[in-house]
Amino acid sequence: MSKAYVETTVLTNLLLKPGSSKHAKAQAALGRYESSLLPVYAIKEWKAGPLDHYAYVHDKLAVTRSLADTIGAITAIHPLSPYRKNTSLEALEAAARLDATAEPETGRDYRSRDEENADRYRLALASLIVRSWRKRRKIAKETIQDLECYTEAEPKIGKDGLFDLKPQKCERDRECCLAEALKAQPRLLEALRKAIPETSAREEDRKRRRVLKQLINTPKKPLDRDQCRALGDAIFAFFCPADAVVLTTNIKDHKPLAEAIGKSAEAP
Repeated sequence: MSKAYVETTVLTNLLLKPGSSKHAKAQAALGRYESSLLPVYAIKEWKAGPLDHYAYVHDKLAVTRSLADTIGAITAIHPLSPYRKNTSLEALEAAARLDATAEPETGRDYRSRDEENADRYRLALASLIVRSWRKRRKIAKETIQDLECYTEAEPKIGKDGLFDLKPQKCERDRECCLAEALKAQPRLLEALRKAIPETSAREEDRKRRRVLKQLINTPKKPLDRDQCRALGDAIFAFFCPADAVVLTTNIKDHKPLAEAIGKSAEAP
């Protein structure tokens, strides 16, 4: 295939993991294709997920003014939220990599080395979050499939020193703008549903199957923004152009969905 359809995990590695092997691998992967396509759905998922977790770490550093306490808060994240915990640790790694190449701070008085480190990491993350947002539409050769119900608003730091990433969801008082296209292909929806194991214990799989079932059996029922997000990986398989491959680090979940409807997924 000559085109890569960039999924959220690859977008994350390109934008939020500078200097890492994951970033280098993602960049090299894009070079294998004649063209790269970034759906706005990936931007929406990235902002509501990874970017939100990076902002969480920034805000925790700002509030605690302590790197040690921030690390403690991350390690205390509930075991049922492993993705949030892992991404928060990756945010610290990114901050450390950026801080290692930054110019030494001058003219600031800190009570301790811990407070100084917290501030340096906070500044590194603030810069990374802002820069990554401004670069989001530049990492692929083309950004496609705009979402009429979603507003791409730039992250901003408020007077309290904390990030405001709103809106992170689509508009509430309208049906998902992808609904019409999805409902027009019940055969594909059924194939996607069958590709998800009925016996899966994962809540995300159960939600995805329920939403697909609703789209198939009761197409007149509106598809809301939470259901759209629950579709997740199925959205990438469905909307990936026929002459492209889904480029993702989560090949385990994406490959069965893509192949169920005659498409393919590849890892960087």
